[in-house]
Amino acid sequence: MTLQFKRAAYKCKNVQAERDLMGACRRLSRRVLKFPDRDKKRRFVKCASALAATIVILLSLTTSAIGQERPHAYSEYTYWLDGAFENGHAFSSTVGARNYQLENRYERLIYSRKPFAVRWVFDAVPMALVGDRYTRSGRRSYSYSVGGSPIGAQVNFVHFRRVEPFLTSGGGFLYFNHQMFGTTQQFNFTAQLGGGVQLLTSSRRTALDLGYKYHHISNANLANQNPGLDSHMLFVGLSLFR
Repeated sequence: MTLQFKRAAYKCKNVQAERDLMGACRRLSRRVLKFPDRDKKRRFVKCASALAATIVILLSLTTSAIGQERPHAYSEYTYWLDGAFENGHAFSSTVGARNYQLENRYERLIYSRKPFAVRWVFDAVPMALVGDRYTRSGRRSYSYSVGGSPIGAQVNFVHFRRVEPFLTSGGGFLYFNHQMFGTTQQFNFTAQLGGGVQLLTSSRRTALDLGYKYHHISNANLANQNPGLDSHMLFVGLSLFR
């Protein structure tokens, strides 16, 4: 009995030792496995932090670059009031005449790269008032007309943020309610060349326009004579950008 009891006790001790050894191996394996997991986690956190910082920096740089750019609106709606202060003689012989116009202009951006912005211009003239000296009485007589200038261009110098000098030109027509300049023609052609400055608001959505232009009216020799009318004109207006 004593020998069998000793053998059984020895077996129990061996089993317990094996269990203790297996438990120690398991704990060691868990610890060994945890170290790579922790390293991976740390590397992941570092990579994620670096990626987030990079994205934030790129976004801030992009926002800053966009803020420094001066985007130009594609459409511009302009209303000008023109008045002549003197007659020119580059293409006509008329003197002592007057020329006043109301212009509604639409400009469409077709090119924009510093230092220039180029726009196509469509100019509608709902009313023009021209004082003609070629009358039977010899006194100045005013005639009304309507017309337009579908062929035009405007070039802005966009170096400054709030002030933009510009050049403008156009060609079109005017139809008068009377025969003009001692001829049988009521239909006349127009051409103009001028320049000015746009004073923009801080939002760049509105501008005050001031400038000068040389304006020509003639019948293009469609009548028996073509005295025409050249005018030195000043204009003031308002531009709306959309």
